[in-house]
Amino acid sequence: MHWIRFLLKFAFICNLCFLISEILRITTYSHSLDTLVNHVLVLGVGIAFPLNGILCILTAVLLLLKKIQWKTLPPWVYLCNIAIFIFQLIVNY
Repeated sequence: MHWIRFLLKFAFICNLCFLISEILRITTYSHSLDTLVNHVLVLGVGIAFPLNGILCILTAVLLLLKKIQWKTLPPWVYLCNIAIFIFQLIVNY
């Protein structure tokens, strides 16, 4: 189940990009780093919400079915992903 650990960490990076994109949306931006911001926006707005939703549900189901164990996951990453997913639901809906 190494793939679930990788996907949790990748979703966490995408969620950080989502938080950065939300901060950029609220604040004034000087357009000095447009190339970097374009990549952050793609990961944050396009990939983070669907990936995080699918991964949170999939991980919860696998934990409930005891296909994976809690100690094999990075639990703080999973809990942070759940917290950011709740924030994403509030922002998007």
